[in-house]
Amino acid sequence: MKKRIGIAVVAAALMIAGGILIHRPKIPAPEIPRAWNAAHEKVFLAEQLIRNSTHAPILLRLAQLERQEGDLRAARQHLEQAAAVDSKQVDVRLELSLVCWELGDFAAAEEQNRAVLRIDPGQPDALYNLGAIAANRGDARQARQFWTAAQRRGVNSDAAEKSRRAIERLEAAR
Repeated sequence: MKKRIGIAVVAAALMIAGGILIHRPKIPAPEIPRAWNAAHEKVFLAEQLIRNSTHAPILLRLAQLERQEGDLRAARQHLEQAAAVDSKQVDVRLELSLVCWELGDFAAAEEQNRAVLRIDPGQPDALYNLGAIAANRGDARQARQFWTAAQRRGVNSDAAEKSRRAIERLEAAR
């Protein structure tokens, strides 16, 4: 008899436990952290760069990662290397102009934007950037010329919209 009671108790316990498990609300699985992050990407790209030290897209991406981490000097070094490999890379030169600007080297930033215009006359981002450089020098007339050209050339681009807003600020400042 004791054996039957023991089995009945165990069976009841299993049924209750089973019922709890069956009716337990679903708990979402913990979010798995991304295994691939900027540090991993930098290591991967550096390894790729060893195999092909003149690959401009790798140098550009490394520069972007360095800039995101605040290492502007390393970013500039990668971008200058990429520009030396292929001087007609508009994206590289635009990124280099931004890094130069952030480093306070305004003459180099202006030169990179002018280099972009030699490659792609009327490139709206370069025109906008040159307008911003002129405005920061206090040359509102030249800034307006660059921004007007950016609007004409970029039509629906982000540079055209930023140029439109910049001209509005110039008008409001009069």
